[in-house]
Amino acid sequence: MNPIFNDHIKLEKGEAKGAWTFVTMPVMPHLPKKKNSTVKVRGFIDDYELKDIHIWAMKKGTFLAVKTEIRKVIKKEAGDTVKLELFLDEPESANEDDFMACLQEEPTLLARFKKLPKAKQKEMTDWIFSAKTEDEKVNRMAKAMEKLEGAF
Repeated sequence: MNPIFNDHIKLEKGEAKGAWTFVTMPVMPHLPKKKNSTVKVRGFIDDYELKDIHIWAMKKGTFLAVKTEIRKVIKKEAGDTVKLELFLDEPESANEDDFMACLQEEPTLLARFKKLPKAKQKEMTDWIFSAKTEDEKVNRMAKAMEKLEGAF
């Protein structure tokens, strides 16, 4: 899996008393943001392993708060440069390969799908993967397979 960020970057700190220490990365519009603009990631800051961490993907940039416990272990503070490598830690999005894998398990349905005109096949897969949530994509895959069971 390719990192979403892999570079050296400077730790920053806000001006106010009790302000957070953080890193500002470039805007990453391709990230799968939640309603609160967060993205779950994993990776490393220097040699410290980051697990179950969220970054904020905002219009002005992408931010990662660096807690005191992390800064103590890596022995770095605001103004210091760290090596940051981040990977998405979100569940993989269902895709056309997943649908085809489901059909592989049901050879009769796979044969029926392949007999459909290419335009109908595309219409079915476009409908499945236009769903906004992963749960809805899975539900649509099941409905598509039910339609194929009743076909012909």
